[in-house]
Amino acid sequence: MHTVELTLDGAAELAVRRVWKELADLGLPGQSPRPSAADRPHITLGTCHELSDPVRELLAEALTALPLEVEFTRPVRFGGRSRTVAWEVAPSDALLALQLRVWRTIDAENPYHHPAAWVPHVTLARTLRPGDGWQEHAWRLLRGRPALPALLTGARSYDHATDTAEDLLTPTGAVPASG
Repeated sequence: MHTVELTLDGAAELAVRRVWKELADLGLPGQSPRPSAADRPHITLGTCHELSDPVRELLAEALTALPLEVEFTRPVRFGGRSRTVAWEVAPSDALLALQLRVWRTIDAENPYHHPAAWVPHVTLARTLRPGDGWQEHAWRLLRGRPALPALLTGARSYDHATDTAEDLLTPTGAVPASG
């Protein structure tokens, strides 16, 4: 499975990493440290089985919309297979248009990425561990924080099978697994 993700400017990435550390220091199941290419803060636009060369070309055209100004607004919680606490990203018209274009381009299959259901967010904490109260604790810790302006400056694809990330904005595409 391959993702198409937007990455953050340096200041926003640092702010997310600080929250990851804060949650980890409290013993909550945060995102850091993780020995994976997935450990970089990002917003997932969609997932697909394969990124062919023609799809990559269409993605490159769509991604000329970057950089995009966004705002992290509030914490949100998601259930399902994994329990997640995330920073919701205000869905600007430009971000929604880019997500729709990417979703159509990659023929995304995940129903959570369908434009009618997609909630733009940056994951702050996630676990498969059920119901020990951590999610409520993390959410309470994070709510009430001021909105954070951010700039979406990059795009990458993460390959779940190989645990590698690929820069979608450079011709060579290769980036180290730490992302």
